[in-house]
Parts: sequence; C-alpha cells; structure tokens
Amino acid sequence: MPENAGGRLNAGSASAPRQQEDTLVKMVDVRAERYGDRTVMERKRDGIWQAVSWRDLSRSYREVARGLLTLGLEKGDRMAILSENRPEWAFADLGCFAMEGVVVPLYWTLTPAQVEYILRDCSARVVFVSNAQYLDTVLKVKPGLPELKYVIYFDPVPADRLEDGVLSMEELMQMGRDAPPEAWETMGRCIAEACGKDLATIIYTSGTTGEPKGVMISHDNFLSNLRSVLEVIDVKDTDICLSFLPLSHVFERIAYYLWLYIGGTIAYAESIDNLMDNMAEVRPTILVSVPRIYEKAYGRILDRVRDGSLLARLIFVWSLGVGRKVSTCIQGGSVPQGWLAVRQRIADRLVFSKLRERFGGRIRLMISGGAPLSKVIAEFFHAAGLTILEGYGLTETSPVITANRLDRLRFGSVGITIPGVEVRIAEDGEILTRGPHVMMGYYNLPQETEEAIDGEGWFYTGDIGFVDEDGFLHITDRKKAIIVTAGGKNVAPAAIENALSADKFISQAFAYGDGRKYISALIVPDWERVESYAKEHKIQYSTLKDLCQDKVIVDLIQKRVDAALVDMSSFEQVKRFKLLDREFSQEAGEVTPTLKLKRKEITQRFWQDLDSLYD
Repeated sequence: MPENAGGRLNAGSASAPRQQEDTLVKMVDVRAERYGDRTVMERKRDGIWQAVSWRDLSRSYREVARGLLTLGLEKGDRMAILSENRPEWAFADLGCFAMEGVVVPLYWTLTPAQVEYILRDCSARVVFVSNAQYLDTVLKVKPGLPELKYVIYFDPVPADRLEDGVLSMEELMQMGRDAPPEAWETMGRCIAEACGKDLATIIYTSGTTGEPKGVMISHDNFLSNLRSVLEVIDVKDTDICLSFLPLSHVFERIAYYLWLYIGGTIAYAESIDNLMDNMAEVRPTILVSVPRIYEKAYGRILDRVRDGSLLARLIFVWSLGVGRKVSTCIQGGSVPQGWLAVRQRIADRLVFSKLRERFGGRIRLMISGGAPLSKVIAEFFHAAGLTILEGYGLTETSPVITANRLDRLRFGSVGITIPGVEVRIAEDGEILTRGPHVMMGYYNLPQETEEAIDGEGWFYTGDIGFVDEDGFLHITDRKKAIIVTAGGKNVAPAAIENALSADKFISQAFAYGDGRKYISALIVPDWERVESYAKEHKIQYSTLKDLCQDKVIVDLIQKRVDAALVDMSSFEQVKRFKLLDREFSQEAGEVTPTLKLKRKEITQRFWQDLDSLYD
C-alpha cells in the first residue's frame, strides 16, 4: 500500500504519561488524595440529588476489591457489569481494576441469549447487576455458564432470588471492610504492580453485522487517549456533565474516565425520559451525547417555533439569520464586529439565551460521537451559541481518533487527528489509524486481530472517508455498507439517511439498493408531526398504518424526500419508499445502543417490504 495513498494525517506526540498514573486506579487514587471530600458524582434518589465524594469513591472501590479477593477471585478474572449508569457501576469497575480483574460491560438492552453468549465467550466469573430484572436475566442463563460463580446485585431483590452465589453489593463491601490482613496486602500489591500494558476491559462490539467481538483495551489505551483528547478540548475540574449514554459503550466510558482524570463532577441522569428535567436541575457545563439527542432537541425547538405566534416566528427567523452570520464569522477565525455584534446581542437576548436555558443555561460545550451528526443541526446549534464538537472513533481505538476543536472547526467533518494518533487513507478509501490508542486485539480471535491490524500497526477501521485540503477527516460510510447499484454506481447510504432524517417530518430512514436498478428506502415518519399534519388537513384514520397508506401523507413525505436529496446525484435519489408505523429499535435488534442502523437485521426483517419496492 502506498504510504500516502489518498491522504494521510500525522499528529504530534501526546504528553508523556505520568509514571505514577500508569493505570486507571492509580490515576483515580491521585485525584482522591487531591480532592478529598469534594463531590465527584451525584445521583437522584427520592427526589433529592445525593453527592458521592472522592473519599467515598476511593473507600467504596477498595471495599469491592477486597470483597472480591475474599471470595477467591484472582488477577485476570473477567467480571461483567449489567447495570444502568450509577455510582455502583464505578465502584464495581474500579474495584475490579484494584485487584487486577478485567471488566466486561454489558448493555442493559441485551437479550438473555446475547448476555449468555458474552458471558460464555469471556468466561466471566462474576456479574454485577443493578436490579431484580437483570438478576433474572443472568439467573436464567447461569446454568449454562459453569465458570460463573457469583452474581452481585445493587438494589434489593425478592428473597426467592437469593440462591447460592447471589449476594448484595452491601454484603460484598462489608466483606471488604472485614477482610483479613492478607486481602488488604494482596489489594495493595495488585494496585502497585499493575501497569499500563495490562488488560483493563473487554468491550463487546454492538455489531452492525455478525456476532459481537470482544475488544481488548489496556490501561495505556484509555490513558493515552484521554490525555490526547485533553490536549485539544478544554475541560476543567469545575465542569459538570450529565451522564446518560450507556457506560457499556466506549464513548461514554472514555468520557467517564476523562471526568475522573480532570477532577470534574458526574451527575447520573435518572433516564432518557427525564433527561431535560435533569438537565434543568443539574445545569451541566458540558454535554456528551450521540446525534439522536441533538436531533430530537432540534425538532422540539422547531415545533415550539411553529406553534408560536407570527411575531415570535419572525423574530426567530431573523435571529437565526443573524446567528448564522455570526457562526460563519467565527468559523472563519474572526470575532463579530460593529453592526453584526449589535444584532448578535439582540438575537441572543430575544431567542438564543432562552434556547440555551433549555439545556440548563450553563452549557459551554457539546460533544457528539457514536454516529454521524447532521451538518444542518451542527450549524443550527452553533448559530444559537451552542457549539457541538463532533469527533470520530471506534471501540477498537479506545475510542477517539479525530475531533473538531474550538479553534479548528469544520461542520460536516469529524475533525483532525488528536495528538499521538496517525490516520491514513488506503487506495480503496478505507480509513486506517495507528498509535497508542489501537486495541490489544480481539479476545480469543487471533485471525480476526491479524486481519484488522497489519504488521506496521495500522488498524483497518472499515470506514470509508477522505481528508480535505485543510486536514479535516470526512466519513463517507461503512465499507461494508456501500451500495453498488445494478448500474455499477457506488452509493453511501449514510449520506442519504442523514439527509432524510434531518427533515422535521422524518424520524428515521434506511436506504437500500445493492444490486438493484435504483435506491429505495424505508422511512419512519416523525409521527407526532405527521399526526398533527393529518388533523390540520382533516385526514381520517384509525391507526398509524392507515396514515402509512394515505395518499396525502405519502405525497407529503415524497416532497420532503425530494427536497432533502435535491443536491445529490440522480443515482443517489430515492425513487421509491415505504412508510413504517414504528421506529427501528434496540429491543427489536435493529439499531445499536448508539442508534446506528443494523443493516443486515433490517434487510432480513423487512425483506418483503424492500423487495416490493422493485416490483
């Protein structure tokens, strides 16, 4: 492969790691000593936000570590966590590290069969679960898992679930408090002797195609990545974030370690449904999210504007126009001056300050990852004074490869390489990366590891993209997702899907057409807006399926599709589509936890619908 095939990015070296902080536990220990009784985590219980101090965190994960050692767990044992985000997740995670265990996070949306597959594949000895529901999931598959010895639950569970090997987190921590001297000595030795090259975690990819693979990530992988990120994104120990993405995903995991690294505060959201209420209560300064949350917020804002008075709509449109001019000015490296600066202050007072208040009023930075972010939405929020920095990475890269920065920002791109990371574009357009962020390999899959990482250390991401003249990386699509039409045209479905889902009447879109004469799509309308439209136009219907067949609604979506794709080539146009009455969901196995479409599953499940579009 040519050294500069299609483009290459080289970054400078990241800061040299501090020797005393070469593992995640040592890093946290230094912060706990520094911050003491200062709050590191908050959670809401019985309507009240409760604080966890750095001292509490340090004491708790040490008790977990000694408790595990007392149970007979050893260095290298795999320990899974099946739980929503909460302080106990961190106690279990860091407690495993403190006795040199390996953490295996599990998505709480997994089916029992998927949980069983992962626990068997990694030979897990312990599973931490948060409640009775997840305990039942594990107990259902436990008979087929001879290696699994203990299940430890966080919240109280019914007495009939308490069989041998099932104990509470409090019981485990009490064992840690009462542990014999040798357990204390062993834990101290484990913490001291552990080093950066040690395996920290096995994260199973959510898998848009095929079975999930266990990605092995070391302490060095995580620490080098978060240090590099902190060289390009300004985060302070006074910042507070609202944690709501699953900690089982590497994106939220690196954010959690980053907050521990800088000494900030993590507030755990009650749920996605309570997200906006929690945001108003916590008033975070930095928001880490997948694009779907920003898309929904964008849609709600437009709905409020649409439902407002004519004067309010005119003020909003004027303010947005001013905001876009300010955004263009800032992107060009300038500061608004003169009459533009005056109009900016007026627009901010009339519209944008109220918009920011919906996010708590203190947001100074938004970060997006896990899936492509619509350029339209990024530009909208920037015009409103809320900057979204989009980055790019994978589980296998711990995860960050590139990121936009406040001083180097290009919407529609995923930014430039972070320090210490290299990116190269192969002849076929695939993105390759090399550096300390690249995983140790796939667990128990040496052949797949060899195929993914070549002899020179380049990891093959499976994504297609290009580097522009200013060094910004642009993602086109997944290599395996590229559609080749019957006419031999290569079509990136993600570009079509992102354009369609940016429309206010469209919630989700799935583009299809491999080996076919033209591109078709499955479209999930934004049913709240479509039903409102139906009522305005006095359309009679009983169910959403009725609306899927209604000519007025189909014509409406057709016009929206045509408008969304107006700038695309003729072979990228969606010639036919079918409306669906429900969203693609994690529960149905159609999207990943970061809401990326699982193309294989959707194609198989909706095969008849897709095939009918070519009759």
